Amino acid sequence: MAITRWNPSTDIRSLWNEFDRMFDRLTRTRDFDSDESEFSNVGNWRPAVDITEREKDYMLTAELPGLEEDDIHLSVKNNVLTLKGEKKHSREKEGENSYYRERLYGTFQRMIRFDTELDPNKVNAEYENGVLKVTLPKSKESMHKEIPVSFKK
Repeated sequence: MAITRWNPSTDIRSLWNEFDRMFDRLTRTRDFDSDESEFSNVGNWRPAVDITEREKDYMLTAELPGLEEDDIHLSVKNNVLTLKGEKKHSREKEGENSYYRERLYGTFQRMIRFDTELDPNKVNAEYENGVLKVTLPKSKESMHKEIPVSFKK
C-alpha cells in the first residue's frame, strides 16, 4: 500500500473550481441585474456586457458574436435598457454528426437599470464585428442636479 501526502491547497483549489462552475451555471439562467422578473434571462446564454460612465453619458459594450443586426432589439423605458436577441443554431450538413458543443444558442434578454435619468431620444447604437456599442446620454436635468447636504450639530 502506497502512502501519499495530503495537500490541503489542492483540495481547496478543486473546491473553489466547483463553486465557480456552479455559480456560472446559476448566472447563465437568471439575470441578477434586473429588479424585474425572477427569470428575465430567457435563453441559455447571457452576453458579456461592459458599462462605462462618462460625464454626459454611459457607454455599453456587449459581445454578441454570430448575430445579425436584425437579431438584436434595444429599448429604453424608465431608465432601464432592455437588450434582447436570438442567436440562431447553425444546422449541420447531412452526414455530419456533432462530436462536442460548447457554443450556446437561443434567446437572451438583459435588463439594466441606470441610477441617472437617461435621454431615450438620443440613444445611439452601433454594431460591428460582433460587438454592440450603445451610447446612452444622460438627461440635461440629471447632469446639472446638485443636492446640498446639511450637517446636524
